[in-house]
Amino acid sequence: MAAPAIVLIADGDDDPAVAVALASLSAKLKGLRPDLLVTYGFLSDGKPGVGQSVSKLAALGSTEIAIVPLDLVSAMDHSPEISRAQGAVQAANPGVKVVIARPIGPATELLNVMDARMREALHKTNAVEVDALVLGAPEGGDVRGASLLARRARQWAAHHKLPVQLAVNDLTGRGTAQAIAALRTQGRRHIAVGSMFLTSGPLFRAHQQAALKAGAMAVTQPIEDHDHLVELILARYAFAAMELLDASFPEDDTPPTDAD
Repeated sequence: MAAPAIVLIADGDDDPAVAVALASLSAKLKGLRPDLLVTYGFLSDGKPGVGQSVSKLAALGSTEIAIVPLDLVSAMDHSPEISRAQGAVQAANPGVKVVIARPIGPATELLNVMDARMREALHKTNAVEVDALVLGAPEGGDVRGASLLARRARQWAAHHKLPVQLAVNDLTGRGTAQAIAALRTQGRRHIAVGSMFLTSGPLFRAHQQAALKAGAMAVTQPIEDHDHLVELILARYAFAAMELLDASFPEDDTPPTDAD
């Protein structure tokens, strides 16, 4: 039995940096799991869209497909666009089963990525002292994701024994600017900024520019194809694939016999 195919879905437009990051993630997944068919798609205006990516795999003969939303701020909910694509593909291809995995969400493992990226950023700026941190993330998460994101900020603060200000950003980068300003009112001067963003798309760039303009000493790069993210994707995929496995076995209504 062939393993279910996998479709990585992310917010994005036609920004080349976003496509490069997703292509690199796909390549890493294929390297770890050469038995998997892997592709990616975008929500909103990016190409290929969710429906195109799922339909492509169905056309290649995949009969089981798992969609993994690469949403770092939602813990349970996914875009209605993904559900519409699931329904459309299954309606057009009755023999194809499509499941949607739980979003990546603000998983604890991402704090390890933040630390790795922070070491890189501080090394580049030759920084020797940090007295506060900002944890920046994109807006748009669900209620559970917002709660977990706040918890991750507290965990990061406890781990480094430093004040951590959470910043949720739109395209203005206002959240990061306000977080840095709040830390400065507390007397903090050596502020580094962590970026819980998937790729260097428009939201990340707004956050980065706002941080530098506000005087941050270092801003981490987005998560992109970090190994911890690849592991999280495989974990979400494996759990979703179990739903396909369960669905492939019809319930047996035959009453048990003594031999059973």
